[in-house]
Amino acid sequence: MKHLSLVLLMFVLLLPAIAQKHNSAVIPAHHLDKKGWRERHEHILEKVRTSDPKLILIGNSITHALDNPDRKILWDLYLDNLDAVNMGISGDRTENVIWRLQNGILEAINPKVAILLIGTNNTDGKHYLEISPPEELAEGIWKICSIIREKLPETEIILPGILPYGYKPNHRDEMN
Repeated sequence: MKHLSLVLLMFVLLLPAIAQKHNSAVIPAHHLDKKGWRERHEHILEKVRTSDPKLILIGNSITHALDNPDRKILWDLYLDNLDAVNMGISGDRTENVIWRLQNGILEAINPKVAILLIGTNNTDGKHYLEISPPEELAEGIWKICSIIREKLPETEIILPGILPYGYKPNHRDEMN
């Protein structure tokens, strides 16, 4: 009877933790096994080691696409002058950015500005199994900002709103 009472007491004390919903948007996750992801992460690490950026761009494919040849004029006119480093990786969600921030991309740099554009992939139920509702997505973005603030306390963070997805109105627009 004494053991049963102890087990019940432990259950009652742990119930709030057990009932708390799992929020994948804040749990660091990588895609080291995904084709191209590891190479892109290593490319970013190399850029960080060999530059002194005044601007870092953190995000997913929207940011990653700034490296496309047709965007070279942006680099020539604006970004090269800031020694900008593009830290975007296509397909990233908040949890992937959190992992990357905790695994080297912010080491030994002190940029003046970090632009963070992330979150649209967290609301994609077509390509990802788990959708982050707005509250959980906000927690993921908040955690990213907290990590940046902790590692780069002098860096200003610019956080634009999540951009619409695709070229036509769709199910993700309202959530984003």
